[in-house]
Parts: sequence; C-alpha cells; structure tokens
Amino acid sequence: MVEKVVSIRNLTKTFGKVVALKNVSFDVDKGEFFLIIGPSGCGKTTLLRCLAGLETPDSGHIFIGGKNVEGVPTRERDISLVFQNLALFPHKNVYDNIAFGLRMRKTPEDVVRNKVENIMKIFGLEGIENRLPEKLSAGQRQRIALARSTIIGPSVIFFDEPLGNIDYRLRKKLELELKLIHKKLGLTFIYVTHDQEQAMTLATKIMVMNYGVIEQIGSPTEIYSNPSTVFVAKFFGDINMLSGEIASKGNGMATIKTDVGTFEARLVNDVVEKKIAYAIRPEKTYIGASANEFENKIEGKIISIFNKGSYFEYVAQLPNGVEFKSVSQKQAIPIDQAQMRVEVLLGWSSSDALLLEKPSVVPGINIDKVILGA
Repeated sequence: MVEKVVSIRNLTKTFGKVVALKNVSFDVDKGEFFLIIGPSGCGKTTLLRCLAGLETPDSGHIFIGGKNVEGVPTRERDISLVFQNLALFPHKNVYDNIAFGLRMRKTPEDVVRNKVENIMKIFGLEGIENRLPEKLSAGQRQRIALARSTIIGPSVIFFDEPLGNIDYRLRKKLELELKLIHKKLGLTFIYVTHDQEQAMTLATKIMVMNYGVIEQIGSPTEIYSNPSTVFVAKFFGDINMLSGEIASKGNGMATIKTDVGTFEARLVNDVVEKKIAYAIRPEKTYIGASANEFENKIEGKIISIFNKGSYFEYVAQLPNGVEFKSVSQKQAIPIDQAQMRVEVLLGWSSSDALLLEKPSVVPGINIDKVILGA
C-alpha cells in the first residue's frame, strides 16, 4: 500500500470576502513529484503557505507524515521550503549554507561534514564550498538551495516557483537536474507553478486549481489527453473546439452535430449531457492532402502560417469564423498561401477527438478571461 505523505481534508481559507481555498481535499503519495498549477489568483500559493504553516486555514485538516499539523509551527512540520528568491544566507559560504539545517538540529559536526560532502557530490558543488553565494552563478545558487533543503531528509519539500526568475536555457537545464535529483533521492516534492510546460516536464502528478477549488488531478498524460473540463483542456496547450450536440451514440462512438458539420468521436467516458464541447488538439489535426485519410474533415481558409523552427503551425478559419490550428513537422502548405486565404482541408481521427461535458467545476466563469488574465 502506497504511503500518503501529505493528506488534506476540507481545507478552507478566506481573506475578508475573498475565498482563496474552498473545501480542498487531496493526497500526495510518498516519492511523488506533485505539481500544483492554475491561473493567477487560483489559490495555489495560499494552499502551499497553509501546508507549510505560513498561513492558518479557517477550517479543515492537514496531515504530514501521518500527523495532524494544526497549530504546529513551520520548523516542526518535517518539511523544507525552496522559494523563488532562494533565501540563501549572503554572509555564509556554500558549506555553511548547506549545513545550516543540520546545525539547527544540533547534529554532531562530524556527521554534518559527512552529509554535506555527500550532498555536494550529488548536486555537483564540489570545490566551491568556501565561496559566497554572490560569487556564484544562478544555477549554482539554485543547487545550493536544493541541497540545503534535501540534506535534512524532510518528509516533503515545498517549492514556490523556484525557477520563475531564470532565463529559458538555464531553466530547462535546472528542470532536468531537478527531475534527476528527485528520482535519485526518492523524496516527495510539492511544487507550485503557473508554467504549463514546466508542469508537463517535471510532474508525476498534476493538480489543476481554479478559484480556490480543484479542477482535476491526474498524471501529465491524463491532464493533457483526457481533460475533465473545458477549462483544463484550454489551460494546457492549444486546442481546437466546437460547440455541438450529440446526435447519436452507439458501438463506442458518438456523432456530434455542430454548426459547421457533423463529426464523430470515440466515447471514452459515459456522456450524459446532450450539449457538448467537441475538441481536437492541433498536433492531431492534419492539413492539406493528408487530411483526406481521416473520417472527420472540414474546409477552412488559411489565415496564418508560423515557422516555429522544429515545426509549422497553420491557422485556418472555418465557415463559422472559428479558428482551427494544425501543427506539422513538415511544411504542408506553402507559406505564401496564407496571404491568399486559400481553401484547405482539415482532418482528424475520431479516436483523437475529445468530448467535454463540463465547462468548469466553477459555474458561470468566463474561461478564456480567467486563463488569459484579461
């Protein structure tokens, strides 16, 4: 049986009239890289602060390592914290920064030395133990913060957007290092970010939040390929979407009638609602001659073509004005045809189409406005 390192039950937190968290419940398994994501103001940082003891929830229960930590101060919760600013001691050298947590626990100095030397090897910090943080690169400072957090062997390490202020190339390098370190040490990570690409890269499990509630929890593949709501589908990557109604169901398939045509989709889950969102990812949408191979087809006018280096992104406008995207590693349509608004054929497989019954777990919201922050 998998050990639950963190268990949250019915957690609620308000700030005046603003409900930051509303009856939130979930579990985090031992050794998991559990990532919390959502748009600005969704409650993810408030949740992390409650778990760490930096905020007091109005109601609900938090269990860390099987113990109810209500009223327990941060330093006694068997956790470590890694913030965006890293919070290294500028006057302490690398060795003393890493050793700080062990010394606070009155660990014998010979044990401290063995542990620090070992963790410095794991994080590739050998040879710089006497240097001050200001003399080091951003990547080295990041590794010091991680080493200091992991050396005390906490039940769980909390990360609050630690890679948020780092340039793209270094961030990708540190993401890889973080993933390898997590796997090597077998620790439990709870990581807050707003970056969808980072979520897909790092997590073993993702929790999507919206207005203080949970939209969906699942593996990166589940979240992307089988979103439970329109909100989740749109929040993670581009997606083509049409409004429609179910015309018929049978033999594991559904026929959907939209204002631009009738299309089919494989029934993955039992669909109850008649009105439905019919969706297909751009990388599953084919354009030009290859579209003829598929059972679902529609014509549109090319309005934009973007050369992304490793792939091309095509934007077509359907007869109802809706934009449909197709992504291809090969150039399927000449770029000059975007200026001509030529007719093209778009096609996709029924097994790749998604049927989404629920806009969001939060009723009545403007999904695009929430996601875009407009």
